[in-house]
Amino acid sequence: GEQRELQGLGTAGMGAYSSVPTPAPLDIEAIHKAEKEAKRTKVFLLRNAGLPTCPRRLAYMSALREVDLSSNRIVELPFELGELHKLRILNVSYNILAELPHSLGDCVQLRILHAEHNVIEQIPDTMGQLERLQQMDLSENSLSVLPPSLSKCTALFYMNFSENMIEELPPEYGGLQNLVEMNVSFNNLSDVPEEYGRMQNLQKLDIRGNLINTIPSSIFTDTSLDRIYTHECPVHSVIKQQQGYSVFHNRKVARIKKNGWPPEPNPNRLKGWGDA
Repeated sequence: GEQRELQGLGTAGMGAYSSVPTPAPLDIEAIHKAEKEAKRTKVFLLRNAGLPTCPRRLAYMSALREVDLSSNRIVELPFELGELHKLRILNVSYNILAELPHSLGDCVQLRILHAEHNVIEQIPDTMGQLERLQQMDLSENSLSVLPPSLSKCTALFYMNFSENMIEELPPEYGGLQNLVEMNVSFNNLSDVPEEYGRMQNLQKLDIRGNLINTIPSSIFTDTSLDRIYTHECPVHSVIKQQQGYSVFHNRKVARIKKNGWPPEPNPNRLKGWGDA
């Protein structure tokens, strides 16, 4: 057994014993079909096709509104991607991207960016030019730093940077007045900037799995926060003692009641048939 395994490490036995899967041959026909469809629909869709690179013609299809290249093996996106000035949705999740091209900042119509589950180490500063960007998911990457320039993406209402290695949140993001949901769970954060109390529309904050001990009172009192997730965080055990928590708690109860829970007892129904 052991000798057989060692033999497999030699060049001669590589094919027979290597655990690395042989890549499937590139499906040229599938690429051509996607290109043909895209001319008609303005949507380039080629998921789970084993692509090692971005199809060459893609960056020159200037009328595209949506590109979905998720679940491939793409290592790099072409600089020419910035020529897609009408692009609204870009999904490059579940690839092997180490970075996003600086030219992405030129896709000024971009509304939704999915780039989760890659190995992206940094976000280009130029992404601050995406003033229409509304949703951004870069969870499950290798980010350690976030660029302050994203504070210029004032249309953002959803941000997900969970499961990275981020150590600090830029205080500048406090200016994201339209942000409704922020997920920074499972990073290396030790605090939440006080400036985030300026996020008037913030309703949902996920900080699980960090090193956070306290939460600024302004986040409880000055935002619209009615959901906060703190498990696996030092602050979780003292959350109710945090200054301003009662304001948040009242807001949370109001949301629950508005959504119809607990249900009003119905006197016309028999007990035991679904009534509390």
